[in-house]
Amino acid sequence: MDSSGPDRIAHFARHEIGPYLAAHPEDRYPRALVQRLAELGAFGVTVPPEHGGSGWSRSEVACIGYELGRGWQPLAGLVGTHLKLCRQVLEHGTPRQQQRWLAPMARGETVFARAYHEQGLSHPAELGTRATRRGPVGVLHGRKSWVTNARDADRVLAIARSGDATVGVFVDPARPGVTVGPELPRPGMLGVSLAEITFEGYEFDPEEEVLGGWGHDLTEPLLAHDVTSYVARAAGSADAVLDQAVRFVREGLDRRTPEVRGAIRLRVGELATRVAVLRTVWQALLTPSPDAPMPSDAAKVFCTTALQDVVREAALLCGGAGYAAPDGTLGRHYRDALALLIIGAPNDALLSRIGERELSVARDGRQVY
Repeated sequence: MDSSGPDRIAHFARHEIGPYLAAHPEDRYPRALVQRLAELGAFGVTVPPEHGGSGWSRSEVACIGYELGRGWQPLAGLVGTHLKLCRQVLEHGTPRQQQRWLAPMARGETVFARAYHEQGLSHPAELGTRATRRGPVGVLHGRKSWVTNARDADRVLAIARSGDATVGVFVDPARPGVTVGPELPRPGMLGVSLAEITFEGYEFDPEEEVLGGWGHDLTEPLLAHDVTSYVARAAGSADAVLDQAVRFVREGLDRRTPEVRGAIRLRVGELATRVAVLRTVWQALLTPSPDAPMPSDAAKVFCTTALQDVVREAALLCGGAGYAAPDGTLGRHYRDALALLIIGAPNDALLSRIGERELSVARDGRQVY
């Protein structure tokens, strides 16, 4: 993709998502939007040109999360998951797997989902899903919770335990042994499927259909996953909510009394300040350095938590007419924001990690034993 790629994604997010949602039910799979993103090259930005992608910089890739977060969080989740899997195939796949998968993934012809999470488990070594061998055949058993795009993905990378290793199995959901459960009830994050997937005796080629080959261990990469994309999505949502609130308030401001106008200006100033801080934290992550003011896990906790305050204050500022406005922007962001606290890595898990890190290091930087 040429250098105008980020601008084209931004134009799509700001000018095409809203009209689409105004004309289509929010709980339907947005196939037309997914196709447009494929045409724009959004599915291949983490894939280098030699494998059919565009090889965007880290900051350019982050802008996709920001812009799609401005537009519609479920779409940001679908694309974000796919881009993570592009990176995993690039970093861990065998040469044959890279040749087979990366080009169609980059073109958006083969869109991946990832089946990783299991309820109540926080470490890859605890996973109950098992990949075993039965002679020349691999067999997958287990159940996965909260799989984004479970119903419409072309392929699923299922994360399982095999002996002492954590492996990724390329799954074709159309083959026997795969059952996608009903949609999980939720107040927001609609449109893109969220469901359980059960594997019951799913058979696969243990050499060709295991990421990196049979026994290739993904435990450390899974533990070291980056949460910057969720910071970008929170920043995008906050900016969209601020823009919507300012437009709504401005239209009726002249009809208010001077006293009320003064109070409204104060509330808008508070809202704009919250969003400015949130945006600053996100932008500081785009060029990581040893002197970064905040690590990505702390930034994810801060920004996704701050977003809850932003959407709540915007809803109070705009009232029922703003929340239920015909374009649905504020209501949609309000409903979707809560999920950012618990997806990716739940904020409570990140806070525990941050607390452990702080307690293990003295204030002078010495390790505490």
